[in-house]
Amino acid sequence: MRLTSLLAACLIVGAAHVTSQTRFEESESRNPNSPISYEALALFNADSSTMQLNIHYRIGQNFFIFIRNESAPQRTEYVAHGELVVELQNEQKLSVARQILQLPLTRSTLPKESDRTPSLQGVVSLSAPPGKYTIVFSVDDHESGRTFMEKTRKVTLLASKPSSLEVSDLVMCRQPALSEGSQMFVPMNRGGNVLFADAGGFLTEFFQPAAQDSLTLTWKLTGQADGFGERIQKVEGSRFTMLRGVLHLLPQDQGVLYGLKSSSQGWKTLYVPLPLEKLEPGSYTLEVQYRSGKSSKQDLHQFHITWPSHPFSLTDPDLAIDALRHIATESEIDGMQSGSAERRAESFYRFWKVRDKDTATAYNQAMAEYYYRVDEAMRKFSTARENDGYKTDRGRIFILYGPPPKSERVLQPNSGPKEIWTYDRIHKRFIFIDPTKNGNYVLSQAENL
Repeated sequence: MRLTSLLAACLIVGAAHVTSQTRFEESESRNPNSPISYEALALFNADSSTMQLNIHYRIGQNFFIFIRNESAPQRTEYVAHGELVVELQNEQKLSVARQILQLPLTRSTLPKESDRTPSLQGVVSLSAPPGKYTIVFSVDDHESGRTFMEKTRKVTLLASKPSSLEVSDLVMCRQPALSEGSQMFVPMNRGGNVLFADAGGFLTEFFQPAAQDSLTLTWKLTGQADGFGERIQKVEGSRFTMLRGVLHLLPQDQGVLYGLKSSSQGWKTLYVPLPLEKLEPGSYTLEVQYRSGKSSKQDLHQFHITWPSHPFSLTDPDLAIDALRHIATESEIDGMQSGSAERRAESFYRFWKVRDKDTATAYNQAMAEYYYRVDEAMRKFSTARENDGYKTDRGRIFILYGPPPKSERVLQPNSGPKEIWTYDRIHKRFIFIDPTKNGNYVLSQAENL
C-alpha cells in the first residue's frame, strides 16, 4: 500500500472512535492523582473600601466515594457527600472571610475507572479590605475521610485610587459571542491554565483617572512548547474590546459565568482576544502593557497550555519516532533519529504538520489519533517481556485501521488459535494465527471483501 493510502487508513474512524473534544476532556480519568484545582482572582467592588476575591474551583468526581442511597425508592441511586471550605486569613493568621459549601453528588451507577465524568465546577466569592492574605482551601469526602488542603497561596488586595490607572487580575476565559443584548463570559477555570486548542482570551477590569484620555494596550506571549527539542513560540498584539461596567457573577448551578454590571464610578471591562488555539502545550508568560494619558501599568501572567489526555507514547521521542515505521519512509525515520534534539524535533513535527488537514488550531488530529492507537496497541498486544505491542502484526493493523468493528477468535484443536478482524467499511479482513499458542499472533492472511 502506498504511503498516502496508509496515512488515510490511519484516520479511518472505527466503532470506538472518540471525538477530539472528548479526548481533551479526559483529564479526570487520565489524571486521578490531582483531581482538584483552583485559582484566586482579585476584582474591584462597587464599594471601594473592599475588593472581591473570587475562587474558581474544579473538583474531579473521582475524589469522592459513592455509596448506595438506601433512602431512594428503588435503591438504584448512588450518592457522595463532600464539603468545601475556603477561608481568607490575614498576616496575623486571623480569619477575615470564610465560606463553607456542601457538595452532594448523585449517580445512577457506580463510577468506573474508564468513566469520563464531568468535574464539579463553581466559585466562592469573598470580600476583604486591602491587605495581604493567605488562602486556606480544603475539600473533604465524608464517606472516606479523604481530605485535600492547601494553605500556601498568598494574595494581595490593593486599594483602588481614583487618581491612578487601576487594573484588576486577568481572567482567562473562552471566546465570547459579544453583542449589545448579550455579554456573558465563561472562565477557563483550570487553575489559571488553558486547555489545549481552546479559543479565548482574557478579561480585566480597569479605571481611567481621566475619562477623556485614550487607552492603548499591547501584549506579548512567549513560551516553550512541550515535547523534545527547544521550540519557542512568540506572538503579540494590541486588539481589545472595551465594555462598560464591571464583572459580576451570574447565578449558575454548575460552572462559573460572568456578566457585566454598570458602575457609576466609570469602571470598564476589557476583553482581549489571544491566539490560544494556535499554541502548543507548554509554559507561557503573558506580558500586558496598559497606557492612558501619562499613566501606565504592566501585568505579567504565567500559565500552561495543558493537554490532559496527551498520548503516553508521545512523551518518549525514541518511541514516538520508532512507532512511525508503519507510515514513514526509511529516509524520514533517519532524519528524525539523527542530529541534535532540535533537528530531530524539527523533522518530527514537520512530518506531522504537512499531514494536518485543519490548521485553524495547533491540535493535530492525525498525529493525536495515531498515537492514541499506539498507546492502545501497547496496552493490548505487548508481550510479558517487552512493551512492544505497537510492533506486532495486530498492533500494526490496529494503528493503521483502528479497532476492528468485528472481531472473532476461533479455537482449533490441531492448530493455534485464530483471530479474524473484519472492517466492512473499507472492505477488508485480516486473519491472525498464534502458531506457538503463547499469545504472539502473526498476520497470516489479508483479504479484500
